[in-house]
Amino acid sequence: MNAISLPSAAKINLLLNITGKRDDGYHDIESLMQTVCFGDTVHISKAEGSQIVIESNRADLPTDAGNIAYRAATLMQEQYGISCGFTIYLDKKIPVAAGLAGGSGNAAAVLHGINELCGLGLSMESLAQLGLRLGADVPFCLYGHPALATGIGEILTPVTGLSNCYIVLVNPGVGVSTGLIYQSLDHGKLPEAGDAKALVSALSRGDLDAAFPEMKNMMEPAAISYCPEIQDLIDRLRMVGADHAMMSGSGATCFGIFKKEPDEKELRSCFGNHLIAITKPQI
Repeated sequence: MNAISLPSAAKINLLLNITGKRDDGYHDIESLMQTVCFGDTVHISKAEGSQIVIESNRADLPTDAGNIAYRAATLMQEQYGISCGFTIYLDKKIPVAAGLAGGSGNAAAVLHGINELCGLGLSMESLAQLGLRLGADVPFCLYGHPALATGIGEILTPVTGLSNCYIVLVNPGVGVSTGLIYQSLDHGKLPEAGDAKALVSALSRGDLDAAFPEMKNMMEPAAISYCPEIQDLIDRLRMVGADHAMMSGSGATCFGIFKKEPDEKELRSCFGNHLIAITKPQI
């Protein structure tokens, strides 16, 4: 095998609690994460020499060590003495720095792909340990199933996720600095947390009405203070019939959960080019 193509699904946070700050500067979290049926595609092929080449349909994407997919390939080369190079084409649909783990998902796909291409036979546990060296969301992206994440996001407990609903992703086209959001949380009053236990229980029963009140993102108020467009998107999602709407990750993407299939024409009229996808949860 000389080439492989892998999906790289977007991630949403149905819950994001900040539970503390560690001595190393990282924050402890409690987050229920879910992948959706929308994302990028990562194409990997072996190349002569040892060079790693990153290509993409996005001209503004870094093609060097500033790209986490590049770092993932480099890590595999160094860790396992891989002598060949790789050409990696990132077919991007997920916006950059959008709170959807687009980069982390790309890195996870590269780890998976090189493991397969080079016949390394690495277990998921081994890949997850490597992934954690790249970023806290990478282990989740490797496994891909709904999970309650604790620690800095690396401790994953499989849970029942969303089903029988539609998810609408919208993005204001404005970046939000994760660092600034965390600084605001460090120096201000923390917003109300969601009850992870109650949320997990409600989702396990398929009871969305009981789940919605516990779906909270403690980073959302701080993000809105830097980017008011986030609140506008959440309000508009509710206006067009979302049963629940909130921000994903550190922003600025927001999502609405619809029990019934939303009207695509109405969504496009309401959001224009801010609409990223109308999709479903990955089961």
